[in-house]
Amino acid sequence: MSRKKNIFESSTPLTKEEMDAYLKGDMSQAEKYQLEQKIASNDFNSDAMEGFESTPGSMEGFKQLEDQFHGNLPRKVASKFWRFEFSFILIIGVAIGLYFIGYHFLDQIDLDEIKFDESKLTMQTITDSSSTYITIQPIKELNDKEIEDATPLEESKQLTSDRIIFNAPLIMAIDSSLNEIDNIDSAILLINEEKQIINAKSSDKKEVTEVTITNVISSNVGTLFLSRLLVVDYTNIYTKEITVPNFELTGTTADKENKSDNGASELAVNSYTQKITYVDFLEETQAKFRRNKFKDALKDYRTILNHYSNDVNAHFYMALCYFNINKQKKAIQHFDRVLNHDFNTFYEEAKWYKAMSLHELGKISKCITILNEIATENGFYAKKASEMLNNI
Repeated sequence: MSRKKNIFESSTPLTKEEMDAYLKGDMSQAEKYQLEQKIASNDFNSDAMEGFESTPGSMEGFKQLEDQFHGNLPRKVASKFWRFEFSFILIIGVAIGLYFIGYHFLDQIDLDEIKFDESKLTMQTITDSSSTYITIQPIKELNDKEIEDATPLEESKQLTSDRIIFNAPLIMAIDSSLNEIDNIDSAILLINEEKQIINAKSSDKKEVTEVTITNVISSNVGTLFLSRLLVVDYTNIYTKEITVPNFELTGTTADKENKSDNGASELAVNSYTQKITYVDFLEETQAKFRRNKFKDALKDYRTILNHYSNDVNAHFYMALCYFNINKQKKAIQHFDRVLNHDFNTFYEEAKWYKAMSLHELGKISKCITILNEIATENGFYAKKASEMLNNI
């Protein structure tokens, strides 16, 4: 209810009889006019009446409660107790009014569409060796139990390593040197052979989109392959090792071991931390992804981000893992990090797979918007985007 502030506001509260008569229509026009002026002149009176008008049965319910309560009190005590009852009525009336106003407001909001400006988040500067990175506050990742409890997509929809390689462009850091051109030619030959091998062993044969010199994507940073999967080469950037927990079983030799009371051998678990280079740890993780162990790989990518929160390899492959275990909102968050990263290596792939995540979520209009962008940019996935648009 919109009201101007009345500087001559009345402090006289409404009585129960006035509210009851007003709501039942038992007032003359003159009495009704006077009461409406009284309501309009006091915000508290107005909020209380608005609350009772929005819930017509509330006054009747209160009368029943009053009759039961007053039936057990002396008349003198009951009359004095009305002051407290009236305060209670006003509070309930205001609360009911605010509830309906708030409910109506929230009902107009699509919480899923709320956007936030990541630049407003707490910024953290990380300096490592020769480079400085500005990173935003980390995404809240799933914990181990949430990962294990996730229900993966059906296998035919999963972005397995074979499907990624089969559909992927060749992405390399390119310069104009003769050696680099030779390297590109060799890489094109190898990746096309890999595509043919994957297609040959697949029961669902598809047209192979071969890589040519015209559709090689130029990366603005060096790359390498681990378990035949492309990664950004951080070898000369990351100097600190990754710390991971480990354990071993300890005990005595069979001829000297102590036996417990029940005759069993006594073994102990010795836990410790192990340091491993970034490249070695990433290679082990890529091997898990290659074997379609997406939940195990996801936990390892999470470990990498705990050490290097802006690592584009972890963000990209973590997004693929989230996609495969059907956590599409988390996948989109990581694809967005890749799309906004200084290293452009996975840009086209991240945009294409983000469109697929949106499609899985049923956000078709947003999916169409990104597919149109991909088709317009005329990159490696332009033809696929046009085909998908025709089928939506």
